[in-house]
Amino acid sequence: MIQRIVRAVIFALLALIGLAMAVIFTISTVLAMTVLVVVYTIRGKPFAMKEYWMTRQSRRKSAQDKGSLRSKDVTDVDSRDIR
Repeated sequence: MIQRIVRAVIFALLALIGLAMAVIFTISTVLAMTVLVVVYTIRGKPFAMKEYWMTRQSRRKSAQDKGSLRSKDVTDVDSRDIR
C-alpha cells in the first residue's frame, strides 16, 4: 500500500517536471520567434517562415559542401567477415 503511494507520488512528480520542461521550451520558442519577427520588422522586411528556413538550409548545405570528405574522395573500402 505504501509502495503504491510512493510510486504514484514519484510518477506525479516526474510528470509535473516534464510538463514544466515542455512549458519552458514552448515559451522560449515563442520568445525566439517574437525576436525574429521584431528584428525583421525593424529591418523593414516581411518575416516568412518558409523563406527563413530555406536560407538557413542553403547556408548549411554550402558549408557541408566545403568539407574535406566528399563521396567522390572515397576510393576503397575494406571489409572482413567475422566468424
